[in-house]
Amino acid sequence: MHIITLAEPLYRAQAAVYQCAGRPLQTGERRQDGALLNFLGSHMRKINPHVLEEHFLSETVRINAACEGSTRRQIVICSDARPADLPYLRQGGFHPVVITVDEEVARRRREARGDLTLGDSRHSTENGLEQIHPSTTVDNSGTLENFATAAAALLDCLGT
Repeated sequence: MHIITLAEPLYRAQAAVYQCAGRPLQTGERRQDGALLNFLGSHMRKINPHVLEEHFLSETVRINAACEGSTRRQIVICSDARPADLPYLRQGGFHPVVITVDEEVARRRREARGDLTLGDSRHSTENGLEQIHPSTTVDNSGTLENFATAAAALLDCLGT
């Protein structure tokens, strides 16, 4: 199994902004500035509509090269995909799995993680999530242990 963080270019840009502002994020820190990420996502896609796609494709090439010759089925988990990302993910043979979570539960988790600001669920970068037609859906509104169990069951169904 491999994990690709689709929004990695956005996270690198976020870190650069904080560095320039004199408040660098700690290496490996996963706290997010949701408002800044909303801004960066919309503006980076204006500059290059394929910025995240290009990152994703380069990562899949790297993973495929590392797995060359393997007969095991490969699973790539691409967190944080948005509707604009789905066409090239589907074209690449990937099957979207939507992870649902109660909005209040998600807010509490972001606060517990220490996010610097919370993103706006109505921001243009978040539009269209309801139009995704997933291969399956997994609910993440319960405990993280419940989610881990559901995710493991999904991976078992995929035949890994």
